[in-house]
Amino acid sequence: MRKETKEEYLETLYKLYKEGKKDKIKTGEIAENLDVSPPTVTEVLPLLEEEGYLEYIPYHGVKLTEKGHNEGKRIVRSHRVLEVFLKKYFTLDEDVLHEKACQMEHIFNEEMIDIICEELGQPKICPHGNEIPECEKDCCPADK
Repeated sequence: MRKETKEEYLETLYKLYKEGKKDKIKTGEIAENLDVSPPTVTEVLPLLEEEGYLEYIPYHGVKLTEKGHNEGKRIVRSHRVLEVFLKKYFTLDEDVLHEKACQMEHIFNEEMIDIICEELGQPKICPHGNEIPECEKDCCPADK
């Protein structure tokens, strides 16, 4: 599975979990949010389960493991920090801003995102008004 595909699924699962505050996420919700067919989702979920990111029970839904939750949170944080960065330094339409951040989130590693976050003054919300998850490292560069 491509890194970008895996990360898009984990990002979507994390957002759905946070929005709905529920344990299990239905495959139909995932498909709708990713704009793919439900059969495509049911093909990908076992692969993510094999890697320890989630627990998948067909016809019942998906539950993120701690590993999946942490990875989804990392990706969401990267995306939203990059949106703040792009908004600050470029004049972009909101849709383009989102699209470019989505492309960049797969390229920048966590250390780079931490540095960008620090340089931006540790923003708490993205340009779309969504909360930016906090850095959970014991030694976050932004805390220095």
